[in-house]
Amino acid sequence: MSVALVATALALVTRALIEILVPGVVPFALLFPAMLGAALLAGWASGAITLVLGGLLTWWLVRQTEGMLVAGAPETVVSLALYVVAGGTVVALAEAYRTVAGTLARERRALLESEARLDLATRAAGLGVWDWDLRTNAMICSEEAKLILGLPADEPVTRAQIVSATHRADRDHTWAQVRRALDPAIRDLSPYEYRIVRRNDGRTRWVWAIGEPVFETVDGRQTAVRYVGTIQDITDRKLAEDAVRASEQRLRLALEAGRMAVWRMEVGAGLIPTPELNRLLGFAPDARPSVEEILDGYLPGEQDRVRGVMEAALARGERFFEVEYRHRRQDGAVLWLLNRSELTLDAQGRPVSALGVVMDITDRKADEERLKLLAREVDHRANNLMTVVQGTVSLSQADTPEALKDVIVGRVAALARAHQLLSETRWEGADLRRLVEEELLAFSLGAATRVTIRGEDLALPPAAAQSLAMALHELATNAAKYGALSRPEGRVEVAWAGGGRAPLLLTWTETGGPRVSPPRRRGLGTAILERALGGALGGRSRLEWRPQGLVCELELPATAAAQDKVN
Repeated sequence: MSVALVATALALVTRALIEILVPGVVPFALLFPAMLGAALLAGWASGAITLVLGGLLTWWLVRQTEGMLVAGAPETVVSLALYVVAGGTVVALAEAYRTVAGTLARERRALLESEARLDLATRAAGLGVWDWDLRTNAMICSEEAKLILGLPADEPVTRAQIVSATHRADRDHTWAQVRRALDPAIRDLSPYEYRIVRRNDGRTRWVWAIGEPVFETVDGRQTAVRYVGTIQDITDRKLAEDAVRASEQRLRLALEAGRMAVWRMEVGAGLIPTPELNRLLGFAPDARPSVEEILDGYLPGEQDRVRGVMEAALARGERFFEVEYRHRRQDGAVLWLLNRSELTLDAQGRPVSALGVVMDITDRKADEERLKLLAREVDHRANNLMTVVQGTVSLSQADTPEALKDVIVGRVAALARAHQLLSETRWEGADLRRLVEEELLAFSLGAATRVTIRGEDLALPPAAAQSLAMALHELATNAAKYGALSRPEGRVEVAWAGGGRAPLLLTWTETGGPRVSPPRRRGLGTAILERALGGALGGRSRLEWRPQGLVCELELPATAAAQDKVN
């Protein structure tokens, strides 16, 4: 109403002023611009009010001045009718324009807002937008896309720049994907990853692109005319993924090397298996064993013991517990497992989930058992060795204390060498060849040709090794003092045969030494030989005093000799 009143008043005042200057102005001429302005500014109602008010006031003014508008005259009726029709048309056109303009303005505002939101979203997501016109080969890239590619922000982008920015190793498969997308028979819209080499700094980056072609019918067939899409720098994501993969690989290698497996259990969801746990327990890698299937593998009593350890930890207010137990794999093999677990408790202190790692400690348990057995064996061997040493000392005789000392030291040293060989194999056996070499090394005077050793490699059990070491020491000492090794041209041959399931026969043969004759009385060396091989071993020795040199046969029964070849 206000706009209509102001518009009408301005039109009438302007007409009155013009009337003074130019008499005879058409009464309604200036009302049409007033209607148009009122309708455009305030809508059709304001324009219609202006039409009515302007018509009435104009008529009144003309009547006051006795103008041409006379009531009832045909001219008056026609003029008013034309005025109403023309004014109504102006108001209608103004309203139509106003409506269309308002719609366009709202759409433009919505478009600007949408573009602003899109720009904000693409910037926040680090997305660059590109538009490739396939008809002109023109490329349009957003500022973010240029930033990703390392292109100047104020320069146009060409297809050649895009191609050159693509890493050489990735160009073939990247542009093959583009061709698949632009092929109307395929229209592959799959996203693709590839590397780029930034133009501004030469750095290699990973990008993720999504493109969608726009097809039109050209010459009767579908043809891609535009290719639009987005590009995103995913280098940080790729590095993170590589780091995760490397970490997972290291974890997997560590679990495999340590024969460990990670597991998780939740109340209501049950056990969440892992390939490592399946492998450890003998299930298929992709199996989903139930808790009951895994508990079935516990050996009798082990499940109750594990539960007791867990309950004891909870009673102490602890969420962590560790326990060792035996478990039978699906293939029947029995394992020793070490389980370390952490419990998650609810508000009432009840377990709701558990996370843990289980480790195969079967080898460690076997080593511990072997160490226990070895410790007991060492104790037993030490007692036996002390008995042998005691017997050796009690049987040793010499003319002087110094000679007696040499005799005792030599025999104890022989035992020590046998003991060293047994220690190297954890008392599982001593190599007969090495035993012979160790005993004769000190008596060969550096000439390897003075001693000949023949026989297959053979492992001697501990008792047999100690006894033969004592016997060989006595023979070597006697040969060095009185026999073949007392002269440079003297020779000693040691040969053996048998072993395994047959008795072991070792023959000591001397040649090239002083002429030999049988002794007149039974010596101490003979007693040492008999004592060394006799007793529990059940062996025997035989001496033959040939003129050219001593021959001694040492025999051990199959039960006392070695059974296996030494590698």
